[in-house]
Amino acid sequence: MTRSRPTLLAAALLLALLASGCALFTKGLAKPTVDVRGVAVASVTFTGAEGQLDLDITNPNGFGVPLSGIDWELTIGGARAVSGRVELSQTIPAKGVAPVVATLRIGATEAVGVASELASGVRTYQLSARLHFTSPLGPITVDVAHQGDLADAAALVRR
Repeated sequence: MTRSRPTLLAAALLLALLASGCALFTKGLAKPTVDVRGVAVASVTFTGAEGQLDLDITNPNGFGVPLSGIDWELTIGGARAVSGRVELSQTIPAKGVAPVVATLRIGATEAVGVASELASGVRTYQLSARLHFTSPLGPITVDVAHQGDLADAAALVRR
């Protein structure tokens, strides 16, 4: 059975439109950007330490992008890097900026190293993080590298 020329032409046009439509749709997807507002160590105890990560996330897309989690690694002074994962469920609005606050939990062993660095006067930190988003086209990851000084760290070692 042979297909008619108009049917083949219509099928070819449909395939071309679908292919160009998919290319346009994926080309329009942009990664969110992340600004680190601050990192703080809120408490250091014998059972561990707790900190806070403050971010501003900008979504340049025309649709909301859900943030599902953050993998993080934090080094304070010369202390061995501590790491963890924070599960989140926050949608960054379309063409908007959203503040995100994540709690960083540090185990007892790593907290000893952090406390030792803070007690010696060290206030510098390095943060490496990978943010995980979902989108209509699949997962998106954004890597962040940031360094700075811890706010109010001196008060923690005086307790």
